[in-house]
Formats: sequence, structure tokens, C-alpha cells
Amino acid sequence: MSQPDLPQPRKRPKQSRSQMLVQAIQQACLQILRQDGPDQLTTQRIAEVAGINIASLYQYYPNKEAILADVFEEQIRQYTESGRERIAQIRQLSQQSFEGTLRAIVDMEVEQRLLLYRMDPEFYRLYHHSFDIHRRINELTLSLDNPGWDEWFPRFLAYHRAELRSEDLQTLSRMASHALTGVLLSTVAQDPNLLESGHFKRELFLLLYTYLSGRPPE
Repeated sequence: MSQPDLPQPRKRPKQSRSQMLVQAIQQACLQILRQDGPDQLTTQRIAEVAGINIASLYQYYPNKEAILADVFEEQIRQYTESGRERIAQIRQLSQQSFEGTLRAIVDMEVEQRLLLYRMDPEFYRLYHHSFDIHRRINELTLSLDNPGWDEWFPRFLAYHRAELRSEDLQTLSRMASHALTGVLLSTVAQDPNLLESGHFKRELFLLLYTYLSGRPPE
């Protein structure tokens, strides 16, 4: 099944005045989502909250979906920037606790997706393939001269060799990473409500822990 292309704006603002107008549109969209919910989101309502003429909105955006795409991108940017400290904490924890680190990874991976899902569930379900926060955080990590996920996760496993069921760290890392990504992607596409469930997070943690260690947690 082909994935729909992410809606795009008509044009990008170049002058400071037009940039302020577009920012007002995006902030109005976010305000409506948070206060009234996605069912109340229309281009007319966005223009009203932004305090602009609907014609001005249509100069930059053909529909509300294109506005949503930009709003989602800005939320990802903010989350990625604020996630540096969280990542540092997980990396420190990775040398101390095998179980604790896996739980922290699951919490963060689910939280990333919930951030966007809660804004507009249907829009996120349709276009989630275009909003890969995990990849963005990994790119930021690499840009800061820190090891990316593919290098860091096997290193984390090496700290806890005694708790693993195999010495083949690369295979364990690859399979666990694919399992984590695959479960999350299929959940978002088929039943994203599960992301809200603590039971879902526990089961995802158990999947990783049991595969890597060969036994359930004590």
C-alpha cells in the first residue's frame, strides 16, 4: 500500500512580515488543537484565531492539512532539541541498569509518537511515515559527535553481557531494533490508541527484555 505524500504549503515566507503571518497561522492551529481538538480545526477557524483574512491564509497554505504538516514539523524540532538531556540520562543509565534502560527506551519511543498522535490522531495515522522523530534525534546525536543508535545500542548490550542469552551483540541489537521499530510502526498504522496503554508499553518492554535475555524479568 502506497503512503500518501505529506501536504505542502503553496509557498514559503521570505519577508519578516510574511514570516510573522505564517507563524501566527501555525500558532493558531496549535491553539485550536490543544483547546478545542482536531474536529474543530478548519482553515476559517485558524484564520479567525490568527486574526487574519482567510485570503491571506490561502496565499501560503492550500488547506488545513498543509498547516498541520508544518505544525507537526515544528513540534518535532522542539522535541528533538529538548530531548538532549533525556538522551544523556538514558546513556548514563545504560551503564548501570539493563532493565531500567530498556524501560526508558520504550517510554521515550512511545512518548515521541504520542506527542504527535494526541495533536491530531487521524492526521498522524495517515502521515506518520513522514514524522520519524527517532531518526531526527539520531541525526542530532550524530551531529554532536556522539554515537548514533546503531553504534550505541550494541555498546549498551556489551555493558550487560552477563544478562544476555548470546554473545552475538550485533545480531541481538539488529533484531531488537527491528522488533521495536516494527511494533511501533504497525501499532501507529493499525491501532494507535494502544500507544496510550500502559499495558502496551509493558508488553513491548517484555518483548525486548525476553528476546535479549532469554528469560522474563524477575
